[in-house]
Amino acid sequence: MAEVEQGHVREVELMPILVERILFRVGEGSLAVTLPKAWVTYNRLNPGDMVEVIVNDGVTVHIKKKPGAKDTSES
Repeated sequence: MAEVEQGHVREVELMPILVERILFRVGEGSLAVTLPKAWVTYNRLNPGDMVEVIVNDGVTVHIKKKPGAKDTSES
């Protein structure tokens, strides 16, 4: 399991985390949920970066590759 230490994440091969999130209303009819800070930091995401949400029996979040970036991201 990844360990959070003073604002950064110690890198590990896999990052299994379990968190609970509360849905909140955005606008008239949408709901939103936040991503865990440890996961965002581990994947070096910034505001404006794109993620892909796949909804079937569950929900999966994938990081969209940035133009010119190497494929080193994990979900």
